Amino acid sequence: MNTISIAIYLDVENIQGMINFEDLLDDIRLKVINEFDDIDKVVFGLKKAIGESNNLKRFRSDLSELNFTIEDAPHIVNKKNRADLIISVDALEKLHVGNPEFDLFVFLTSDSDYSIVMNTLRRFNKQVWLVGTEDDSQRTVFKSSTDQILIIDDYRDVQYKNHNGHKKTSNNRSGFAKLKPFLSDRVNKRALAAMLKVMRSYQEEKIYTTLDTNNRFRQIERNLNLSQTKFKKFKAIYRVLEEARVIEFEENSSHRFTINDKKKVIKYLNLVLQSNKKS
Repeated sequence: MNTISIAIYLDVENIQGMINFEDLLDDIRLKVINEFDDIDKVVFGLKKAIGESNNLKRFRSDLSELNFTIEDAPHIVNKKNRADLIISVDALEKLHVGNPEFDLFVFLTSDSDYSIVMNTLRRFNKQVWLVGTEDDSQRTVFKSSTDQILIIDDYRDVQYKNHNGHKKTSNNRSGFAKLKPFLSDRVNKRALAAMLKVMRSYQEEKIYTTLDTNNRFRQIERNLNLSQTKFKKFKAIYRVLEEARVIEFEENSSHRFTINDKKKVIKYLNLVLQSNKKS
């Protein structure tokens, strides 16, 4: 069995607002399956969140449920804490000891000081991903020291987005109307959300197959039986998403499709998750 082992570090001092960490982990898992060849299993071998205690308490409950190791890093001189140093040393220790051995290191931060440890890990043939802001994704210091950059706004809690005015959803919901009949029941919403999460990990205009997509769906919804949903089968979910213009099947094919608008996938996923909050 081919397994990818991941170490993820959250510098809590760099997190503004509330984040859906479970959503972030799911997306990393799916993107790894897309990026690496012949992978049977993705394992988070290390999940660690470090920051000052007052910042940590906002996330402590969610992180504990996801089995993160939570470590307090008190502020010292000039209100600077040592989270960046603690995380960098820990990552280098993991590289040196190599037991367990990690294939991918993920850092959630906006602190350019991490570029030093990121470059070091890459010199030893480790994959390094960053979770940062849209502005971070354009900074040369990060683009030159990472293999992939995920945008943190994609994982913000939908209630936080709406309350603070960040990434509000467009009022144009004509396509989303095709999904509305399936939002009255929690199990149907779980199925839609899981499929949209899979498609959020995809690239625009690249061809994907329903078989691979179904397998990725099962990676994040292992206990959901589609026969108990209104869809009954995967084919019905694809038909609804095609009618909502989320996906487009190749001519004369019912198994190969593309995603032409990644922003629409994210927008519809947020609307589905928002409906979960209200129910």
